[in-house]
Amino acid sequence: VDQYIGRIEHAVGHLIYSRFFTKALRDLEMLSIDEPFTRLFNQGIVYKGSHKMSKSFGNVVYQTEISKKYGIDTARLFLMSVASPDSDMEWSDKGVEGCFRFLQRVSNISELKFKKPDVKDEHKRNLATKNFTNLLESFKFNLAIIELMKFTDYLSDNPTKESYEALLKMLSPFAPHTAEELWSKIKNKGLISIEKWPSYSEKKID
Repeated sequence: VDQYIGRIEHAVGHLIYSRFFTKALRDLEMLSIDEPFTRLFNQGIVYKGSHKMSKSFGNVVYQTEISKKYGIDTARLFLMSVASPDSDMEWSDKGVEGCFRFLQRVSNISELKFKKPDVKDEHKRNLATKNFTNLLESFKFNLAIIELMKFTDYLSDNPTKESYEALLKMLSPFAPHTAEELWSKIKNKGLISIEKWPSYSEKKID
């Protein structure tokens, strides 16, 4: 497995047992690998009211509650934005509303008239794409979303189609339904989820 992602309480059931069987099969010369996972990433735990979110504490927030009011993309975006995914986090209703407003700001750009990009626009797009991609690949999702928010603020005053398309592609892993809808709204054919990831050029970052 290239990348294992799981919560720390699964360490015995998943990690210790899988390592035991991998090494046993290796000793029997039935496997050539020494470890079952190339990389390990432990997720944090969600808390609400100072207690771990659990049915026993009666503090569970169900996806359907969020989805009916804000859409499921808002819930997904909030969970990724509130803290580093390897850290524990405290649930916040205000944080959910903030993520909903952010998606509305992204949507509002689709109503604007796109202009021809200049040198500054190219710099902003290439820099945002570089920073976001690097943060995404290192699992720093909360910082990646901050990068998207800064890019969105810039595009609200300086909308270009190329930059907006790049923004939607980067938003897609966090808010796939919203990204698909807006991709179609600006008259692009096909699905954004199978589009090429936006590229960047160091030469255009000044």
